[in-house]
Amino acid sequence: MMDRYSEDFELWCRECVTVTDKLTGAPVPFVLNAPQRRVAAIMERQRQAGRPVRLIMLKARQWGGSTLVQMYMAWMQLVRRTGWNSLICGHVKDAAANIRGMYSLLLRHYPAHLKGDKPGEWSFTPFEKSANVNIIAARDCRVALASAFAPNAVRGGNYQMAHLSEVAFWGEGDHDVAEKIVRSVAGSIALLPDTLIVMESTADGDDNYFHTEWQRAVRGESDKEAVFVPWYEIEIYRKELADSERREVAESLDSYEKWLLGLDGVSLEAAAWYHDKRREYSTHEQMMAEYPSTPEEAFCGGGGERLDPSDFF
Repeated sequence: MMDRYSEDFELWCRECVTVTDKLTGAPVPFVLNAPQRRVAAIMERQRQAGRPVRLIMLKARQWGGSTLVQMYMAWMQLVRRTGWNSLICGHVKDAAANIRGMYSLLLRHYPAHLKGDKPGEWSFTPFEKSANVNIIAARDCRVALASAFAPNAVRGGNYQMAHLSEVAFWGEGDHDVAEKIVRSVAGSIALLPDTLIVMESTADGDDNYFHTEWQRAVRGESDKEAVFVPWYEIEIYRKELADSERREVAESLDSYEKWLLGLDGVSLEAAAWYHDKRREYSTHEQMMAEYPSTPEEAFCGGGGERLDPSDFF
């Protein structure tokens, strides 16, 4: 049965993984959405080529990027590898704990027939009485937790995978401090197949370590592949329209919103959602920073370079 899942991450997610539904709070099977499938395909392309998995991911909000990365690491640990240790480092410890909580939910609902004759070993237990490191005995693997404020809590561990979350906010905006933290928590991960480092964040302006690393990746100078997830790729950002409303809605759009309609994947329903959502923000620039259509928009907030929406059409 495990052989069936060892080369099909998406199938394993659908049949074996339980997550919390964002809208209802109920436990549901993990069926990948459109941006999750795209990003998973990028990770799988790297892995199947025998390369280490390395991404830097710039994201809009609420599409499940952290969930995807965590479940991909869980797949490596529970299906593909034994003794394969992972590290989760968030901006603050509570954020990292929330990510690990996804893993705890997975283990509680993991199919009984995959646990063999020792189901009790398919759960988190403290490793050597550590408050920061848990072990899954059935797979002889550890899951460590750290924060950008206390990275040394797991320093010196033997890790093969690292999920670095909301990196734009590490070091309180100090480039050198953030770089030192990243080196501390991920610098020892070897360049081997099935190893992983994913650095992901929403943007926080263009004067920080994350922005510098993003630019290096875009230029092809980094070990990481740059991946951007715009707001319009996220399926929940749509407004249902009756046929009788469509003409009026189309005529209500301004020049920027009409420019959006020319982008691949932007429907009138998506543009209508964007039009309504903008009313929550006092400036369009604020909307761009929260729900970017391009990487340039994402980095325009937080005191970075100001953008003129007319530059995009």
